[in-house]
Amino acid sequence: MTPQNILILGARAPIALEMARSFGKQGHRVIMADSLRLTLARWSKYVAVYYHLPPPAYAFEAFQAKLRQIIINEKIDHCLPTCEEAFFVAMAKDSLPCHVWTAGLALMHQLHRKDTFIELAKGFFAIPETINAADFNDFENANAYVFKPIYSRFANFTLLRPTVAQINQIPDSTAWVAQQFISGKEVCVYSIWAQGKLKALTIYHPKYRVGKGSGIYFEPVTHQALIHSIKRFGEAISYHGQLSFDFIIQPDGTPVVLECNPRGISGAHLMGDDLARCFLDDTFQLLNPNEKHMAVKFAFLITQPHRMLNRDFYQANDVIFNADDPLPLFLQPLSLVELLKIKFLQNKTLLQASTQDIEWNG
Repeated sequence: MTPQNILILGARAPIALEMARSFGKQGHRVIMADSLRLTLARWSKYVAVYYHLPPPAYAFEAFQAKLRQIIINEKIDHCLPTCEEAFFVAMAKDSLPCHVWTAGLALMHQLHRKDTFIELAKGFFAIPETINAADFNDFENANAYVFKPIYSRFANFTLLRPTVAQINQIPDSTAWVAQQFISGKEVCVYSIWAQGKLKALTIYHPKYRVGKGSGIYFEPVTHQALIHSIKRFGEAISYHGQLSFDFIIQPDGTPVVLECNPRGISGAHLMGDDLARCFLDDTFQLLNPNEKHMAVKFAFLITQPHRMLNRDFYQANDVIFNADDPLPLFLQPLSLVELLKIKFLQNKTLLQASTQDIEWNG
């Protein structure tokens, strides 16, 4: 494979570190950028240059201009956003002189909104009843629903089987959905697409989470019917870039889709060193590599230290540790310090602090 110049955005995320290592090991030159400074992936030995970007959620025009200049100066061949900066990259896509791994903004927005995605999913997946929260009137059965903002991440603000009193406290119900509660096993899907062609896909169960939100333990799952349904869906919308989903597998084996994230998620860790080929090798396809359990062990340390005695913790591979590339492991506390500063200065939760500068809310 001819060496390429690869720009990876969202360096704060473990998935970006996974990508940097994969592309670097394949002989490509990796450039990274983020609107945070002390990011996890910037310390990797595979990163040739690191750039600090303006925060796209607050200064889009400056973000777009800086991103374009980096692409020109570094002669970038491929730009890969990993987190919600992907929406702002999609906005800027026509002005960026390289291959940009996102779909168009209109499609990404339709997938990201929890109500419009469910409409788009009809005919491809089993779907739960989903209505605008302002139209909800089945208060006698309120505990059979989940209420959540139409734009959210990490299950922020989600009300799981709420009381009527909790529903009445929703500040703007028109910006929320009420979705039928589905019982079963939660699984997540991460996939990579090139103009409607499925390049890679993995399914996993987020066995442990930080609260109700971000998964920190990834247990591979096999489900051939689910792969088939996702393939039909991605081909029908001719998707390009990274596409992720949340499903519930019901006791009878039927997968029910809950929501979609048109960006990267932690399933990339199950692909590991093959990630670069998934993007750049036209003949390569990787479907459901069910081999290893992965975990963000630093997250266990700071949020669930009691689980460090758990057998699962010791059997899983750490997504950060790599004996050949040790600095991200040892310097990751610096990332936490930066987020804690944002948390206290802006009076936000730690999860909100980790995304507030890149969040896309329509």
